[in-house]
Amino acid sequence: MTSENKGIALGRHRERAEGFPVEFVVEEGDLVTVVHHELRGDGPDEYDFFGFHTYRFRDGEIAEEWSNDAVGSAPLGSGRPLLDRDPARLGEGTPSTNKLLVSDFYRCVFDAHNPGAVKEFVHEDYVQHSRHLPPGRAGLEALVAGSFPDGPIPTPEEPSIPPSILMGEGDLVVIAAALPQPGGEGGTYLRYLYDAYRVRGGCLCEHWSGVDPHNRPVMP
Repeated sequence: MTSENKGIALGRHRERAEGFPVEFVVEEGDLVTVVHHELRGDGPDEYDFFGFHTYRFRDGEIAEEWSNDAVGSAPLGSGRPLLDRDPARLGEGTPSTNKLLVSDFYRCVFDAHNPGAVKEFVHEDYVQHSRHLPPGRAGLEALVAGSFPDGPIPTPEEPSIPPSILMGEGDLVVIAAALPQPGGEGGTYLRYLYDAYRVRGGCLCEHWSGVDPHNRPVMP
């Protein structure tokens, strides 16, 4: 059943990205995140892009808003809709446990520069929905190994980049980090780096990336 806040968030999505199919919607507490899919690029350069919008509600109205829209990227909804794409269905799960799993995955794999830890968190049938990233668990292991040739290093006790958004519903988890980016005249602005995961049997089994591969954020 769609809650009142989900309904309002979906209405805002239709205003901004009319005609683009919703991939899924996640609600927890006063937060709702709407994720939609669009195709960008042409021919061999075509790629999947997932637009993320998070809304905080107060007294039945949208009070705050975040998205993965970014300076230098095409605006959300500027690609092409894939109208026959099947949406991701929300399954059963325990959000508190799933959120901890996702947070520990980043801490033990990426923060520790440790491709060997991938198997502890990721299902052998891991599905990567973003074509700009290598497919499968083996592809993720290779990505981590290539990104951090100095690894592994000691696993930190706390995440190196604490998430600004970490929310879950059923078997889905949405996480986003706020990354300072260089702006004009020596200033900075915050860019939100989003990911979403499906958890099954205590492992990450699906991933959706909110990164535009043609405009990657500057990492700290």
